[in-house]
Amino acid sequence: MNMTAKAMSNDLQKVAALKLRQELRGKEIRRGILIAPLFFFLILGFALPIAAMLMRSVEDPEVSNSLPNAAALLRSWDGDGLPSDEVFGALAADIKNAATERTLGQAGTRLNYAVPGFQSLVMKTGQKISGESSGGAKKALIQIDQRWGEHQYWRALKDAASPYSLFYFRTALGLSVTESATDGNALYLDVLIRTLWMTFVVTAACVALGYPLAYFLSSLSAKYRNKLILFVLLPFWTSLLVRTTAWFVLLQKHGVVNDVGISMGIWSNPLELIYNRFAVYVAMTHVMLPFMVLPLFSVMLKIPKTHMNAARTLGARPIRAFWEVYLPLSYPGLGAGVLLVFIVTLGFYITPALLGGPADQMLSYYIAQNASNFGNFGLAAALSVLLLAVVGAVVLISSQFKALINAGRA
Repeated sequence: MNMTAKAMSNDLQKVAALKLRQELRGKEIRRGILIAPLFFFLILGFALPIAAMLMRSVEDPEVSNSLPNAAALLRSWDGDGLPSDEVFGALAADIKNAATERTLGQAGTRLNYAVPGFQSLVMKTGQKISGESSGGAKKALIQIDQRWGEHQYWRALKDAASPYSLFYFRTALGLSVTESATDGNALYLDVLIRTLWMTFVVTAACVALGYPLAYFLSSLSAKYRNKLILFVLLPFWTSLLVRTTAWFVLLQKHGVVNDVGISMGIWSNPLELIYNRFAVYVAMTHVMLPFMVLPLFSVMLKIPKTHMNAARTLGARPIRAFWEVYLPLSYPGLGAGVLLVFIVTLGFYITPALLGGPADQMLSYYIAQNASNFGNFGLAAALSVLLLAVVGAVVLISSQFKALINAGRA
């Protein structure tokens, strides 16, 4: 009898355990169904575009597709002097074939990125080349254009012979493997440094303006605080283009600011307040200020006012009480605001394009220019990856800084 009861008890336990596993499995399935849309959105809207951008930044198929035989031989060439007659012959045959199939322009465009004038050389050769001359392909090519006897053109061909390369990254970083390298090749590296500096200035301006404003709002009673916070949120109700255009109207030569300044006698002639770095800083700070104020405001609301009173009671002066008590407690909001403003400002395009001059454009401008105007998607992708790497570095540094602050508190 006892054995039967024990067996029934074991069966009931097994059934209960089975039902529990089924219930847990059902909950996991329901959770999976709930997060599936977000998962697919992240994959389709974030992971795949980034993967495609990474692939496009290292793809370099134009020369290997248009001049396949010469590219295969050039990949094994040591790069010294001029290549062998076999390579000259393969290149002559490939150029003649590509000119017939009208694919020579693709190779010429890619090679022109490495050595200016290479496209005209390739197209000229495609128009004039015929059968191999008695002196061989080398003599025939050099007769068509003396540049085929120069090392830098063959070096550029070798560098473009592989279907995948770091050419666009080298261009973005101001590096080159050809003798035609000049100081201008560091253009994008200079633009990256300029972008970081402008982002730093705008972030610092947002901290200088946003911290006192958030402190003032958090110190008010709820009656006034809720009304004034609407003025901080107001910029979110208009588009970035409209806000930038408004500054264009205000700062132009005969705009509101110049007219008011002249009418009040502050200055006699219109000031150049637009198409310069000043206009870009003002407009970008205006756009990004709410992103600094709101995180600070949400954190400052939770800081008890009794902390400052206690510090003063213990003999600390207002400045010391703020520096040693209030400011450390506001670090989470300050860090979030700085990180948000810095990352968003890195990708600014419209505001510098409308209000700045040629020397005030940020990296996003050149990404758009290469993609839209020049059709150089490889360089645009490489510059985008470079900007993405900067964002990743900023996030990593901020996380390490946060860990140091938390360790100091512990």
